[in-house]
Amino acid sequence: MNEFQLSFLSTEASSFDINAVDDGVIRAATHIEGPVASVLAQRSVDDWVFGLGFTNWKSVIDHALLTGHFELYDGEDGVLGLRKHGHRYAPIPRLPAAGAVYVQRRLLAVAAERKLSPGRHERMVPSPTGDFWHKCVIENGICDLTIKQNGLVVRAAIQIDQLNFSDTDKNDPDHLGAQLERTLSQAGAQDGPVLEAGCKSLAAYILRVAQGVR
Repeated sequence: MNEFQLSFLSTEASSFDINAVDDGVIRAATHIEGPVASVLAQRSVDDWVFGLGFTNWKSVIDHALLTGHFELYDGEDGVLGLRKHGHRYAPIPRLPAAGAVYVQRRLLAVAAERKLSPGRHERMVPSPTGDFWHKCVIENGICDLTIKQNGLVVRAAIQIDQLNFSDTDKNDPDHLGAQLERTLSQAGAQDGPVLEAGCKSLAAYILRVAQGVR
């Protein structure tokens, strides 16, 4: 047993989470600063499900994704959990703060690797109102956004690891839509209800791509 393992044994129970099917413990969320992946890598957890033992949440979530657990679902107390599609059993019944954001970003990256998102030569998609067209090409860790609004074509790009997914509602496009609206506005899009509604439609599309990973 090395010094690192001994340090965990001497740690108070309240200083780390426990990932378990029935008796898991998730500490109250604290203010999150810095990259989500780094925050999760610094958050200690005792994993009782995958057999990883004392580790960090990033390692647990990465292991779950590598073994095909791609579905976010509504767990206890309004907290999202992670499981395989079509399964009731969840090896991560409660994700920590920022966990769902990290999962959705990773799923979008997987979707890009599997070519589940449109290519550069495919047509733009109209919003439900028909007065706003959009396309999102996802490759090399970047979301390349193109919109057509009142005859004006605007392009902008944002890194997958910067996308503002909701941490509590996997079907909520509002967080992401507001971020896309700011990004496209800074690139020259016309502010107003059309841009707001169009970006919400674009965000909903990005969510569908991420949730389409099987």
